[in-house]
Amino acid sequence: MDSASDEFDQPLGSRWRVYDVEEGDRSGELAYLPEMVEVSNGVLRLYIRNDTPDDGVDGYPAGAVESTFDVPGAGAQRASCVEVRTKGFAANVASHTAWDQNVFSAVWLATRPPSYDTNPNPELDIQEFFWVDEMHMALHTWESPPPPAPPTPTEHTAVDNCRTGRADQTTDPVGVIDDCHTDPLGLGDLTAAQHTYGLRREIATIDGQPAGLLTFYVDGVTTWTKEVSADSPFVTEGRHLVLSTQGNPPGDPGPPFPKVALHAWVRTYH
Repeated sequence: MDSASDEFDQPLGSRWRVYDVEEGDRSGELAYLPEMVEVSNGVLRLYIRNDTPDDGVDGYPAGAVESTFDVPGAGAQRASCVEVRTKGFAANVASHTAWDQNVFSAVWLATRPPSYDTNPNPELDIQEFFWVDEMHMALHTWESPPPPAPPTPTEHTAVDNCRTGRADQTTDPVGVIDDCHTDPLGLGDLTAAQHTYGLRREIATIDGQPAGLLTFYVDGVTTWTKEVSADSPFVTEGRHLVLSTQGNPPGDPGPPFPKVALHAWVRTYH
């Protein structure tokens, strides 16, 4: 689907919004700047650079982009799939509990800013590089109040998540599919090379009834299969694709600098 794909072989243009701190775009200690986003030689690079106190920016200069196109949702007769080829960087490098870097790169679906008209504003995290050898996937909603209140979300719900290599921490109704890859992935350091992260959304027939099905994967290996209702916005709604550096954990990023996430392509199938 060319309209929702990009090989990063030319400038981003109008199909992507580059985050900018002057428009209020921040994440933790990170201040998003257009100059921290670079496209060259068929690769989109998103940087985090060391904080320079006299550079006029409050925070660490960082890069992130959000598509202006929608990755379409699934319909009764058509599934939707998006894949991103990327080499990210992780927050926990020394160990699974170190948080020695305090920053990570991420691939996710969301349309920002959230609004009352688009409630519940679903977010689907395809890969958050919390750890070098694991995947973290999650579902969120961001409820916004009605006008004239500002659209800032007032109710965030962490719907569900899956971390590979760890026992599933959630409980689902009997008979509902929620298969998280609890064994180690066996792919080694995911930040050492490019990998393909994907999400397939479809409306399937389960026990004779229509149901929404989310399938997350890396390099063709399924990491999480999650059943939701057939009319769930997690399945049916189009969402923008966000490729970002994140500073959500507390504290400054750890050295070395610069940190960079490399994105080779985005491909959508529908």
